[in-house]
This record gives sequence, C-alpha cells and structure tokens, in this order.
Amino acid sequence: MAEISAAVLARALTRAGKSFAPDELAYLSLTSKPEHPVRDRMAWVLHTELPGCVAAREWSPEGGRARTDLAVLDASTYEPLALVEMKAAYTFDFAREGQRSTAQYLRSMAEDLDKARAVGGSRTRLFAVLLLTHPATAPLGPSRVVKYGPEMARSLRERSAADLVAAARRNAGSGLSEMGSVRNGTLPAGTAFGVEVALDYFLVSAE
Repeated sequence: MAEISAAVLARALTRAGKSFAPDELAYLSLTSKPEHPVRDRMAWVLHTELPGCVAAREWSPEGGRARTDLAVLDASTYEPLALVEMKAAYTFDFAREGQRSTAQYLRSMAEDLDKARAVGGSRTRLFAVLLLTHPATAPLGPSRVVKYGPEMARSLRERSAADLVAAARRNAGSGLSEMGSVRNGTLPAGTAFGVEVALDYFLVSAE
C-alpha cells in the first residue's frame, strides 16, 4: 500500500493540472472558483495510481454527517489514510497582510482541519490545499461571465500583477505555516477571455 505524503499529493495535483484541455483550467478559474474540478481530477489520479488505495470525494465516516473534500482510503478496510480539505481563492483575497478575506479563508481552513481531525484515525494524515488564481491582466469582458472581474481589475489597478502575486504568496504562505508545513507550486492554466492565468497551490501537512 502506498504511503500518503505531501510529495505524493503534490505530484497528484501536478498531474491533475496537466490533465485539463488547453486553456480549460483558465476558463474554469475565471468563471468560478476551480476547487471542485481540480479536486475531482486529483481524486482520479490518486484512485488510479496508488496501489491498495481508493480515493473518495465528499467522504464521510460511517454514520457521520461531516464530509471531507477528498479521502484516500485503505482499499481492504476503507480506513482513511489521508483526508484532504480544499479551498480556492484569488490573489485579491490575499493581497494585503491582515486583510479580512485572508483571515476568513485561513479560519475556514483551520476549521476544516479540525473537522477532519475529529473523524480521522490513528493512521490518518491530514492535509489542506489552497488554490490561488492569478490573472496576469484584468479581464476586458464579458463581465457577467468572468465572475470576479471587477475585483480582479481593481486589484490590478492598485499594483502590478507581479507585485500582487508576490504579496498573495507571502500572505498565504505565512498564514498557512501556522497550521503545519507548507509545500507550494504553480499549475499553468492557459488563457481565457484574453487573460493568461496561473494557479498556485499551497499544500499544508497538518501537525
């Protein structure tokens, strides 16, 4: 049976990102938050590539009501080996230190980890993933299709895309490091509506 580590999950995230059609992930990230599509592709990678394991989406223990975004289970006993909670945000959500939206995301992720901790067993490893969408330029339209277009445009009027990305990475990494060790990377997403998009991930291994 495979050992479920941060490295294993990071590889699955990378494989998931590469499984989308050209520009599909950019489209998904601009029209809504992409945590479910990425979670679903990641689950399929884990389900098909980890020996002795089963990946489950929206998993809950027998008789339980709380659901975990993604669980990796022992294929013979269905004991949870890893529980993964996922959230998606945008660079403007983490643009400034002490920002209200930043605090809300971090609090929600900490609560998700507490929920997972309550249903995990002695063999269960706990992880959280934050996906950050980085548009390189402000979308020119159509405004009713690009869900958070005005917020993207406003944040990119205040500073350059490079400065915004750097600030968001710094603030996300700093806040998440209080929950455990953090591994991060970038998933190229392509272009949609004339906007080049990248998706950063932050993978937290809970203490």
